[in-house]
Amino acid sequence: MKASKIFLIIFFVSALLSAVFVFDKYFMFIVNQVLGTNFTVGRDFFWGIDIAGGSILTYEIDDKVTSTIINREILEQTKDLLERRIDFLGVQESFVNFSQSGKFIITLPNITSTDEAIKVIGDTPLLEFRIPVFITSSPVTAKSAADKTTTTEDVKVFFIPSGLTGKDIEKAYFSIDFNTNKPVVNLVFNKQGAALFKELTERYLNQPIAIFLDGELLSQPIVRAVITNGEAIISADNFTIEEAQTLARRLNQGSLPVPLKLISISTINPTLGDNFFDLSLKLSLIGIALVMLFMVIIYRFNGFIADLALLFFMLFNLALYKFLGVTISLAAISGLVLAIGMAVDANILIFERFREEKKLNRTKEDLIINSFNRAFTSIRDSNFTTLIASLIIYALSSSFVKGFALTLFFGTLISFITAVFFTKNLLLIIYRNK
Repeated sequence: MKASKIFLIIFFVSALLSAVFVFDKYFMFIVNQVLGTNFTVGRDFFWGIDIAGGSILTYEIDDKVTSTIINREILEQTKDLLERRIDFLGVQESFVNFSQSGKFIITLPNITSTDEAIKVIGDTPLLEFRIPVFITSSPVTAKSAADKTTTTEDVKVFFIPSGLTGKDIEKAYFSIDFNTNKPVVNLVFNKQGAALFKELTERYLNQPIAIFLDGELLSQPIVRAVITNGEAIISADNFTIEEAQTLARRLNQGSLPVPLKLISISTINPTLGDNFFDLSLKLSLIGIALVMLFMVIIYRFNGFIADLALLFFMLFNLALYKFLGVTISLAAISGLVLAIGMAVDANILIFERFREEKKLNRTKEDLIINSFNRAFTSIRDSNFTTLIASLIIYALSSSFVKGFALTLFFGTLISFITAVFFTKNLLLIIYRNK
């Protein structure tokens, strides 16, 4: 079997799986009707705040449980960690903004449930390692039963921040301490945190170093040896397995440099409205249909093959959107439309070359190969520059624009594959069998 046939088999199987994934609700409905079952699907498209509404959460720094000096660097770091916690890829068009007063406003598209919105942000654990400060009170003199005078001193210990916090953690994981048979959270510090932890265990050897979580004391183990491997253990008498697992997961997501408290939450209705969205969808489908009709009228059978490639292109993009949780908003749709334009443009370049080669009375196979080879350089360069531009936009922009840049990147990549490789191999097979 030739490589072109293998490629097409893989392509059609991928398209079939993508169709099932994109339209899983309809397929599941048919299955339930035929088998009499009640299966449901758990994944749906993620709509933007301009289409489906969303929630706005307002947090502020809880200065009652932290002594950290608030500056712009701390605010920027907190904002970055919140964005990473909400949307690692930047495809859901969430938005985090802050003020110098320490308030953070978080916009979450497509989430109108208060509980669900809070769950997306999750807990905001502030993990601190605090060092002891011993304060000795005035001597107290007392008489014993034997009429002897004794003097005692009242020594109190306080814990102050050491500078070692959850931001210095590289990873955290849950385990069971086999000596106590209790759940613990193991910590592995990054390079900076390991050096600081080593310095603390050297300075406070045989003294306690307390571990505080959100301002509450978890444990105050005594340092028995200098720890040089950059590892520590969090334990508490009242730790449950679920609490330890949750804490480890939250620390891995990024421990915030300051504690936050929720002060308000509100939901917003879609700004476009269902009617306007339906109208936009119909107009988009009409536009795509006109483009496909144009390709058939101008390029005949070759145009029909290009339209088939365009359908597969849109199917792959929708499957990717659904798989990654890409927010389908006006920005994402703009990226898709641009990628569709590039896919059509690539086919036009190829078929215009096809017309030029046809005048030289070449065989059908030579016509296709020469047309694609001559047009390939122009198509490659135009797509390559678009990919670079989309990556730069993604790296330098905020969450709203990141979604557009990412959808444009994947759309351009998929359009290059469908417009060049799929169309070429399918035409080769068809003309060879004529």
